Amino acid sequence: MPIIKNVDRLNLFREDAAGHVSTLEQLQQQYGIDPAGTNFYFGINDLNLQNFNATGTALNPTDQDFFDKLQASLAASADAEKTLQLGVEPPETPNPYAFVTANLDMVRQLAADLAGEQGKARANGKTLSIAVRYASEMNDGGQSQGNDPVGYKTTFAQVRQAFAENAPSIPLSFAPALRADLPEALIGQYWPGDDLVDIIGGTWYVGSPAQRAASFGNMRAYFLHRTGSGKPFALSEMGGCETNAAGQGTNNDAVLEQMVGELEALQSQGVSFTYVTIFLASKWGADATLRFLRS
Repeated sequence: MPIIKNVDRLNLFREDAAGHVSTLEQLQQQYGIDPAGTNFYFGINDLNLQNFNATGTALNPTDQDFFDKLQASLAASADAEKTLQLGVEPPETPNPYAFVTANLDMVRQLAADLAGEQGKARANGKTLSIAVRYASEMNDGGQSQGNDPVGYKTTFAQVRQAFAENAPSIPLSFAPALRADLPEALIGQYWPGDDLVDIIGGTWYVGSPAQRAASFGNMRAYFLHRTGSGKPFALSEMGGCETNAAGQGTNNDAVLEQMVGELEALQSQGVSFTYVTIFLASKWGADATLRFLRS
């Protein structure tokens, strides 16, 4: 039986203050839940471009270390399949989408590298399912890629083509920020096209009690308005806390439990999720135990 009744695959992601990403075994030990998978992040940026030009591979040594550990976790698991939700992000520059267009060779190599990782898993009799979300939270003006629907849609199509040619089994998700301060009605202007989007996703965060009503309402409206799409739904990040005066997170479990209740309530309206990742880094995991998911 699923941990969350209308979520097929529950993923967990945690990164400590030193930037170390938890392995699946570490996540299970800390939270008492065997995660169906986890998240990782790749930047289309100068640093990775330097590595690509020097080595011919898109995944840098830190990335490869993560994938090596993920492969080891998958090989040791009783599960036949694990899921990776990979955020692929433009650089934090004044012209992030122009940088993506200028460096599509690296994106093509990233797709090939990821297909290679899937091949390694198959060689061990396992399945590594990878879903990519490109330029997530593009509706947030605080992001470098924010508030540029044309740039987003143009490069989404380019990235989609790069993956279609080099890793056709990897789907791409549309992943806006679902927050109290970002009107759901404005998300549609970023839609790249029915033929380009494989998964309707998003990132969903609640940081204070004052945000809950609007954040819950925007999340519900986003998915309910798209139930006729015929596409699977997902949340690539879900985080909850109450932010104190010092900017620290508290009461993670209480907020996350309410958020899970909102997801489950959508089941009666025909909404289910292929995967959901609970994001447990920084204040979003400050005092989280996830005991409510184990009861």
